[in-house]
Amino acid sequence: MVLRLAVALLVTVLGEPSWAVQDNGCSAASSVSDVHFTLAVKDGRTVFHAGEIVPLELSFTATAKHRYWADVHNYDRSGRLGIESFCVEPEAADPLASYFTAASSLGGGLGGTRELDATPFAAEAELNEWRRLSPGHYRVYAISQRIWRPSDPRERTPYGRVSEVLRSNTVELDVMPPDAEWQAEQLRSATQVLAGNPSPEEAHRAARRLRFLDTPDSAGQLARLFWGLNQQQSVGWDLMFGLYGSPFQKVAIDSMNDELAVPEHPITGEFLGTLVNLQIVADSTWNPPASGPTDSEAARAFWERRRAHTRALADLAVRKVTEALPRKVGVARALTLHGLLVTGDRDQTSAGKIRPALIATWRDLPRETQSELIRHRWPLIAGPEMLPILRLLVAEAPPPARTDRGMTRDAALKHIHELDPEAGRALILRDAVNPSAQPDLEVIRLLPKEDITVVLRSAVERIGQDKARDLDYELLDRFADSSVLGVAQAAFERHLGKWACSPQTAMLRYLLRADPAYGARQVSASLGARKETHCYGSLLQSLGEELPSAQDSAIEALDDSDPEVVQDAVAALGLWGSANAEEALWARLRRFQQEWAGREDELRSTPDYRGSGARAVALEQALVRAIATGRSWICPPEKLARITKLVLTRQQAQQIEAWIEGWHQGSALITSNWAPEGSTGFSVLQYVSLTEQQLRAKLAQFPRGTRLRWQFWQPGQIFPPVSMERQEALYESMRGYAAKNGILLDRANHP
Repeated sequence: MVLRLAVALLVTVLGEPSWAVQDNGCSAASSVSDVHFTLAVKDGRTVFHAGEIVPLELSFTATAKHRYWADVHNYDRSGRLGIESFCVEPEAADPLASYFTAASSLGGGLGGTRELDATPFAAEAELNEWRRLSPGHYRVYAISQRIWRPSDPRERTPYGRVSEVLRSNTVELDVMPPDAEWQAEQLRSATQVLAGNPSPEEAHRAARRLRFLDTPDSAGQLARLFWGLNQQQSVGWDLMFGLYGSPFQKVAIDSMNDELAVPEHPITGEFLGTLVNLQIVADSTWNPPASGPTDSEAARAFWERRRAHTRALADLAVRKVTEALPRKVGVARALTLHGLLVTGDRDQTSAGKIRPALIATWRDLPRETQSELIRHRWPLIAGPEMLPILRLLVAEAPPPARTDRGMTRDAALKHIHELDPEAGRALILRDAVNPSAQPDLEVIRLLPKEDITVVLRSAVERIGQDKARDLDYELLDRFADSSVLGVAQAAFERHLGKWACSPQTAMLRYLLRADPAYGARQVSASLGARKETHCYGSLLQSLGEELPSAQDSAIEALDDSDPEVVQDAVAALGLWGSANAEEALWARLRRFQQEWAGREDELRSTPDYRGSGARAVALEQALVRAIATGRSWICPPEKLARITKLVLTRQQAQQIEAWIEGWHQGSALITSNWAPEGSTGFSVLQYVSLTEQQLRAKLAQFPRGTRLRWQFWQPGQIFPPVSMERQEALYESMRGYAAKNGILLDRANHP
């Protein structure tokens, strides 16, 4: 059995990279004089072995107060943090140039900000990440782009911030000629650590020592140790980058090929993708054209040849793995089967053989891999053979809700219901009435009405006894009628002002639905009771479609003394308010202009949201967005132009200009987003993330005679894939609805 590999992880397995390594800006000078950037070698060292990690310390200070901010990041999803560049004289190679030229990946990552002042903000880096140093004497400096300042009130800047460029001082260091004895000891000790039971930090340090050692033996050891990324193998990124960065590419490739047949080595999609890409970047024949138009006939022919060559290399690697599969053992066999099944295009015969083999090795799969298959790749393994595995999983003690294990249990309950509806019904009902379990509401929706009645009865009893789960309040919100109103009222009043946010939201939504007048009074009372929880900061938005019953409270909150409550009210009225809310938002924007007229220079956004000017900028932005994108009314160019006359910051004026331009560019495009599955979202002009129901409402609001276009996703353009038949059916439904409201809806790119 042979599979055709199409590794999604690295773009070159399928085609042309979308970007290449950019100029590192080593000639740049600092753009400001009141921020200082200092570079030092940790512990003051100046002499290093060849292949030894060179640790650097970065320090930033500012003499100006409340003006500059530092991005606090220590990782990037691309694999390397790009907010600093490290420059050396004489020039030295970037060890990851081949990776970033060959591969395309998403960047960014979680982080924070810190205001810069006279107290140093410190960061760390390792020079080896950026430069491979041969023996010699070097001068090292860095260029940083992590410091920025908020834009001034009338300053025209993208994103409301100005990035500054900083150039550090220069440090000097020496790299000694290779020391074979030192290198051998580093290889031995790093390998020993990784072969044991190290802590995450110990494993990370050992993997990086091995990654930067840059010897033939270390290249072979990296190949022997590497098999996966992220949750599969915690040190996988460093091992993979070590293979890309090794100056001994042939050794790395040959060693990886040898590992394909090793019984104990898992061969995952990440391993195969790395092997194929290393072979591509190691052969200069397949280097992208240095110049010329990228869309020329010659360029297209080159990339087509390269794609064909890549597929041939991938097929050869998969054939070797398939031949070695009978000799794979334990976890290695299970993960290799998983890699073959989830990676790329499969012919049905091959997939039909791999699937039962993978299920037979289920217990050898890491728990994270099992969860991934059950939650996200179920169609690959779906079938009655999975029932015993799913039953064992849900026989375990219920885990906490909304954890990875809890969501895996929910998915397992759904799949049991698909495969054996009666058994699934019994198991879902068991968890639904178990006070220690909290199945997802979507799982409970699979139950018939009579079972939901039983579940709801138990939930209401626990609410009345103050013993309820969060799920019980959700059940009350979604399924209860007015017959249990008395129990809910008594429970709510007992804990007024003390509710956690999730139960309070569910209770208020139910009360607004069952008794709108009473519910509205409790919304007002909850906003007034602010002593013990912080739920008031998002209370109004959390009411969702029930907000109109409490709209008077939301409008009153537009002038609340707490800026968070005002922001919440503005956002809630834009998202969920009725058409009557529009004028209240216009009135609040006019008051904002009056309050801040003549004080525009104080309107400066800062991440800490601390000053009155920063809070005012956020309020202006929220008001503009609420009026311009409100769900219950339309805001065409003439209204947008009215907003422009009321705003005080350049950033909001720019945003409105962009929206007006969109209206004037001809028939607007309706785009769709089909992920996650079952929650389609739509966007048109300034209106984004609309549900199907909200899109229909918006179509009814457009001026009669408006022409719009509907985007169709072609095969391969979107994941998860959406059939043309499904898109066509939704389009026809929307086209008919639009026509009834005098709107012309055409196909934009139907095949």
